Amino acid sequence: MIELRVVDRAYGVVLSELHRECFPDGWGVASMDEVLRSPGVYAILAADGEAAAGLALGRRVADEAELLTVGVAPAFRRRGLGFALVRAVASVVPLARKLHLEVAADNPPALTLYRMMGFEQVGRRKDYYRRLDGRLVDALTFAIEPRKIAAVA
Repeated sequence: MIELRVVDRAYGVVLSELHRECFPDGWGVASMDEVLRSPGVYAILAADGEAAAGLALGRRVADEAELLTVGVAPAFRRRGLGFALVRAVASVVPLARKLHLEVAADNPPALTLYRMMGFEQVGRRKDYYRRLDGRLVDALTFAIEPRKIAAVA
């Protein structure tokens, strides 16, 4: 059974290893530690026993919140865990006016998830991401009121 829990910087290495498993350009330990030290940042780890299954990092700033990253290990994909992680991030900031995120335009699974959850596209950052092969990819920005996520079945 997969358990979601808020974790602190002590889990930085686990979160970094998982992030690198989820993304070709995942964050190393130093980068993860830097993010986790930032004001208002919190991390959620999904685990199946001892196996790290997914992670999400969010940040609260005043009455706004941001989903910094969400990733699910390949062995745990297509089971609703991404949905559960985004919902968990939103539950940490229920009084925020908006929960913001950005996602690469070439990430159809994430785009489908966010749209299904009710996120609305609010912007585009042209050529924002540089892929390992040098290609440039736009970032799409989305937002939603966190309380609306709780209403999605």
